[in-house]
Amino acid sequence: MNEDDPSVPRRDFLRQSLAAVGGIGLASTLGATGLTALFSETAHAAELPTTDVITRARRELIMFHGQSNAVGTGGRPALTLQQIYANVTFNGGVRPGVNPAAMTGFTPLVEYDSGSGTGGEVGTNGCADGLVEYTQVLTGIPFTAQFSQYSAFSSAEGGRPIGYFASFLEDSNLGGYQGWKNSQLRLQSMITQMRAEAAVTGGNMAWLATTWQQGEADSTGLTETRATYAKKLTALERAHWLKLCQVLVPEQAWRPLWLVAQVCSHNSYGSTNLAFCNPFIALAQRDACLASAYMRMVNPQYLFDYADESALKQPMLHLTNECHRWQGRYFARAIYQLIQDRQGGVPMRHPALDMVSAMVVGPRTIYIAFNVPAGGLVLDTSWVAATRNAGLDVRDANHAVVPASATDDNLIAAIDVIAGDILRLTLKVPLPVAATRLSLGWGDRNEPAALAGRMAGPRSNIRDSAGDIDLYTASDGTLRPMHNYALVGDVPLTRL
Repeated sequence: MNEDDPSVPRRDFLRQSLAAVGGIGLASTLGATGLTALFSETAHAAELPTTDVITRARRELIMFHGQSNAVGTGGRPALTLQQIYANVTFNGGVRPGVNPAAMTGFTPLVEYDSGSGTGGEVGTNGCADGLVEYTQVLTGIPFTAQFSQYSAFSSAEGGRPIGYFASFLEDSNLGGYQGWKNSQLRLQSMITQMRAEAAVTGGNMAWLATTWQQGEADSTGLTETRATYAKKLTALERAHWLKLCQVLVPEQAWRPLWLVAQVCSHNSYGSTNLAFCNPFIALAQRDACLASAYMRMVNPQYLFDYADESALKQPMLHLTNECHRWQGRYFARAIYQLIQDRQGGVPMRHPALDMVSAMVVGPRTIYIAFNVPAGGLVLDTSWVAATRNAGLDVRDANHAVVPASATDDNLIAAIDVIAGDILRLTLKVPLPVAATRLSLGWGDRNEPAALAGRMAGPRSNIRDSAGDIDLYTASDGTLRPMHNYALVGDVPLTRL
C-alpha cells in the first residue's frame, strides 16, 4: 500500500487522532499556539557539539531495542494491521529475529501476531505514525508532502539482562556479546535496504533514534547495581554511535537520539527480593539520562495497563496491546520535541516530568521542585490509582522509610501544589535528623508484591497537564490524555 492510497478505515481512524491533538479542532479551541507550546520549551541539559545538529533525511530509521516489552510481549492480538503512511519495516515484519530471509526487503509498517518473537502490537507503528501526525499538526505539512519517511523494527530480545546487549566497554574493541551481534546483523540488513531504496529514488537516509525498553531481568538484583547498569547503558548508547552508526552510516555527522521508557515493574519480583521498593534499575536509567547529552527519559511505564500473566505463573511484567501502541505515541512525541532542539542547536530538553530538588524550608515543610514539560503540576487519582502520599516517601541513608513515630510509619501529613512546578510536603512531626532523601514511585510495602501498572504497584499520582491539549486515540475510539506522569526517582534533601 502506498502513501497515495491509504486504507479508508485506517485513515479515518487516525484522523480522529489528529483531531484529538489539534489537527482539526485546535485552531477553534486553543489557537495556533496551543499544542505548539508543548514542543517549544527547553530545559537545561548537557551541551551538544555543534556537529550534532540533526539533518533530516528522506528515509529515517527508528530502532526499538531492549527486552520483552520492546518486542510486544503481552501485546496479542496486534491492533495496527493496515498501513496509512509510507513507513516501512522488514519483509519479515518488525520482529525479524536473526533470519536472513526475513530481512531482504521492505514491507508496509504494520503489526502482526506471527513471525519472530512472542508479541503482537509492538508500538513501532504507533511511534512512526505518531511522528508523521505530530509533524502534520504542528507544521501544517500533510504527510504526502513531508520530507522524511520512516523505517522501524525491533532489535529486542526477551528476558535478557543488559550485559547480553552490551558491547565490550572499550571504544577500540569491536566485539560484543550475542545480543550485540544479533542487533548488528539486523542493523546491517536494515541499512542495506535503506541504501538500496535511496539508490533507486535518489534520496538519502539516516539513523534517527533508538528507543529502549529494558530492565526487568536486571531488577532481580542478581546481575547489576544502580551504578553498573547506568554505566553499561551509557556505554551501550556510545557503542551504537561509534561502532555501528559511524561504520554503517559514515555520512551521518550527528548522533542518533536514544530514548528510554522507564521500567516500573520492580515490585513484581516479590517482597523478598532486593528490588522490592528499591527500584535501582529505574533509578539507574534516570541517572544515565540526566548525565547524558544524548539519552533522554520519555515516560514511566507505570501509567499503563499491564497484561495479567498469572496463568503463566509469572508476575505482571508486560504491557497490554493497547499500551504497547500508546507507548509508541509517547516515543513519537519525545522524538519530535528533541528533533526541534537538535535542529535548533540547543541542549535537548528533558521530556519527562521529574523531581529536580527537595528543599527543607522549615521543621515540618519541604518544597519539591520539578522539571515540568507542559502546563503545571496536578495531583490526580482518576487514571493512576491512588497510592500512599501520591508516591512520595522520606528516606534515610539506607533507603528505609523514615516514620513519624514507633506506631506510625508515614511521616507525610499533606501534599499541596503551590506553584506550577512546586509541591509542598507538610510533615506530621519535625523532620528527623536521619532523613536524607525523598523518593518517588518506589512502591508501597502494604500493597501486593506481584502487581504493576496504573492500578497497583510502584506508581505516582503526580502529573503535568500536557494531556489537556494532546490526546491519544485508543483502538476503541476513546481519547486518552497524553499527560506526563512523574518518573520513579529520588533526590537528596537540602536543608537551608
